Amino acid sequence: MPKISAVIITYNEEKYIEQCINSLVDVADEIVVVDSLSTDRTVEICKRLGAKIIEQKFLGYKEQKNFAVQQAEYDYILSLDADEALSAELRKSILKAKNNWLFDGYRFNRLNNFCGQWMHHTSLYPERKLRLFDRRKGEWGGINPHDKFIMHLGATTGYLKGDLLHWAYDSIEEHIAKINHFSSISAKEYHQLGIKAGIGKTTFRPIWRFFHSFVIKTGFLDGYMGFIVSLNLAYLCFLKYAKLRRLILTEKNNKKNRLTDTRVKVALQEWDYAIAGQIMENNTKPTYQSPIQPENISIIISTYNQPEWLQKVLWGFKCQTLSGFEIVIADDGSDAETKAIINGFKENSKLNITHVWHEHQGFRKCQILNKAIIASRGDYLLFTDGDCIPQEDFIEIHAKRAKKGFFLSGGYFKLNLTVSNAITQQDILMGNPFSTRWLLKNGQPFTYKYLKLYRNSFLKWFMNTFTPTRATWHGHNSSGWKEDIVKVNGYNEDMQYGGLDRELGERLKNTGLKSKQIRYSAICVHLDHPRPYKTKDTLLRNIRIRREVKRTKLTWTEKGISNHIDIKLKNSSLNS
Repeated sequence: MPKISAVIITYNEEKYIEQCINSLVDVADEIVVVDSLSTDRTVEICKRLGAKIIEQKFLGYKEQKNFAVQQAEYDYILSLDADEALSAELRKSILKAKNNWLFDGYRFNRLNNFCGQWMHHTSLYPERKLRLFDRRKGEWGGINPHDKFIMHLGATTGYLKGDLLHWAYDSIEEHIAKINHFSSISAKEYHQLGIKAGIGKTTFRPIWRFFHSFVIKTGFLDGYMGFIVSLNLAYLCFLKYAKLRRLILTEKNNKKNRLTDTRVKVALQEWDYAIAGQIMENNTKPTYQSPIQPENISIIISTYNQPEWLQKVLWGFKCQTLSGFEIVIADDGSDAETKAIINGFKENSKLNITHVWHEHQGFRKCQILNKAIIASRGDYLLFTDGDCIPQEDFIEIHAKRAKKGFFLSGGYFKLNLTVSNAITQQDILMGNPFSTRWLLKNGQPFTYKYLKLYRNSFLKWFMNTFTPTRATWHGHNSSGWKEDIVKVNGYNEDMQYGGLDRELGERLKNTGLKSKQIRYSAICVHLDHPRPYKTKDTLLRNIRIRREVKRTKLTWTEKGISNHIDIKLKNSSLNS
């Protein structure tokens, strides 16, 4: 009688892993779990149940499964996902096959549970999976994430009765998030294989996918959920080819300046310093627009006594796709703990950090921001807050979109306090705060604002172009040329909390400057915290100031940068 090794790959699977392992009792002679550095109780549960644990950073679906198969002691493998379990009938069939092994591999049906309902129809059933096999007779292959075990030529396969139970999705929101994730992986795999995506595939294949699932595979017999599943399968098909088409077009348009890692990147064009210097000196419009070099960018981060949040933000800036930029921390009187965090990054990272501090005398954010502007050395200023973790391409997007005559208005995704506290350095390195799946698992409720986190280029362009939200100046995520900010004398120090950033943007627009929307492209996640400085009186006062700015078309504030230097700035540039 052959001995069977059950092999499972996991990442944060504490919800279903116990019932998965329990279903293998008396069937498998060994249980091997290859874990991708889970942060929940997955490993603890597996150890308690007697499984052999191997930790391995995720390599890709088929790659991870091939690695896992090689860790098994026995050649006969039963491969399961962590959210799967053997039905009673399937357990009996496997034990029978074990006593009389006739084939090199065995297939059986997978029964999917969607939002608490078992789907006996649609394209999801029967999903025949080859999960019991002699590892010497094949290997995991296919196209990620739709991996499959491929038998060698001449190998034989049989069929076993019973269902492999699969708890696929607990909510429609989770399914949609997974669809976006899987479609991105598929598009990249298709692109690497040279598969094309014409209008026909993008348009008609999703229609056929819905018809096949709902009508031909009798999905209508599963009722409302049958309709939802069929529709989502069509949506997955559409996104896959839409994203593939976008990758192809991007590659075609940027062949000469393409950088490749996990996605197509557009290299920043070389900045002509001679022309740039002449532009700054003469204060004239440029004859062309060109992205700036990161060495000419200063990131201004405002903070006050939030050292834990600031630490997470600086971890985010360590992970940027660009390097060489300057960070200026505008500190409104924080205590020694914040200073210690900053000094730690200065000593132990390559970040170029300048700490601008003044004594705490109440809410003086505008004052410290103006002091930070004076201290900055870059020609281009990007403003954010010490509670906003940037996505890895945060600076790159701003740099690529920088254009004379404009300022940029980025976006944020607000997290609840539970998720904010849960984020670790490892999470930031892995990009988890921008993963819809990770956020949902860690308690962030699903809303339409998850659209900001989707990495589809076409969707980002569409939302940036047609969003009804105006492109205004936001302190958490906006950027512009220093000379433009200096011309209006920076922030109005009469402003308290509530609209202080927008007031600056309104004065910038009064000079003739235009705003550009990138709220769906340049993203940061906003950590939650209380705001004791927010009062009704200050909000009303700020509203009156902004109304006056709009009414009089005011461009200059008397209480601005000029309060902190001895030279007149109204019609000149600030020299670093």
